[in-house]
Amino acid sequence: MRLSVRAVFFASFLVSAISFAVCALFVAAAPEATSRFFSFVFHIDLASLARHITWGSFGGGIVCFSFGIALHFGAAAWLYNRVFRALAVPYFN
Repeated sequence: MRLSVRAVFFASFLVSAISFAVCALFVAAAPEATSRFFSFVFHIDLASLARHITWGSFGGGIVCFSFGIALHFGAAAWLYNRVFRALAVPYFN
């Protein structure tokens, strides 16, 4: 089975952009509560790392984060196709 590298790239871009937007919404709406929650999840103190979200930081962050995630997923799909093409066993009917 081959994976469509383009489909994996765009799907992961879309999903990561949505998750980034939801996270940014939580940080903008309740920065202290969000910081406390992620401090609990990651077992580190994030209170000193409070960020102010502007439209510029949101736009740059969503593009860079989503592109980075999509690039990794696309590379994984390409590598999957490349490795398993070499290992493919022909079907016997």
